[in-house]
Amino acid sequence: MKTITKVFWLFGRSGAGKTTLAQHLRTGLTDRHLPVVYLDGDEVRSSLCSDLGFRPEARLENHRRIAEIARLLSNQGINVVVSTMAPEHQQRDLVAKILSDKLVWFYIHASLDVCIQRDPKGLYKRALAGTVKELINYPFEVPRPQERENYINTAAQGVEECYREILAVVKSHLTDFEI
Repeated sequence: MKTITKVFWLFGRSGAGKTTLAQHLRTGLTDRHLPVVYLDGDEVRSSLCSDLGFRPEARLENHRRIAEIARLLSNQGINVVVSTMAPEHQQRDLVAKILSDKLVWFYIHASLDVCIQRDPKGLYKRALAGTVKELINYPFEVPRPQERENYINTAAQGVEECYREILAVVKSHLTDFEI
């Protein structure tokens, strides 16, 4: 039987819990001896995409590059876990076009107020002080139904509960997955 690999893309606001849940998922796949690579949006932005700014076309190019890397890895038999904000439809549309049926979206949700309270990177504090532009006022376009099929509300439940929800979905997509 051919092994199926997928790209599990977690998206949502800064502070929603994407990185935490993506790291849990990467560890969970590794513990099950499944090949996996984790692409963190912040890490990719500071390395491979360090030549890009934050204008809309640069944000789109950032997501294109990440999606292309994920596609190449998946084609080589490696599962990929990605976490990025992907706040706009055009970014998510491009990712979906590149990855097609390899893509499994997870919308990691917490309200803007909750994300501002959490503020794990201090971004909202800097945004409120005026040193970070286009974070609070940058449009986070409401995910379409196909993008929120796997809706994870991190304000309503803890990390472990959210992770178990994600694992159940991942199991349904991978033929060689054991919980």
